[in-house]
Amino acid sequence: EDGIERDILFVSLSPEEVYERKVTREQLHAAIATLSDKQAKRIYAHFFLNMSKAKMAKAEGVSKESIGESIRRGLLKIECFLKKFGN
Repeated sequence: EDGIERDILFVSLSPEEVYERKVTREQLHAAIATLSDKQAKRIYAHFFLNMSKAKMAKAEGVSKESIGESIRRGLLKIECFLKKFGN
């Protein structure tokens, strides 16, 4: 009743934090847009939908190792893009 619980649950962000999150989100979207369709879909499925590499491999008719390597290469591309964007 004193508002402490509400304050804990609803952390207010400073304008700078809101801006930084927006910029980070835009950079991430731009980085993902540089990937092939297949890599972008695999990364999205694995990290956002929590789909296992084995399940993706079975659905696509490829090996789990192939999925893992594709995701790894995609993440490296994203990392390189974000490093360039940050400089």
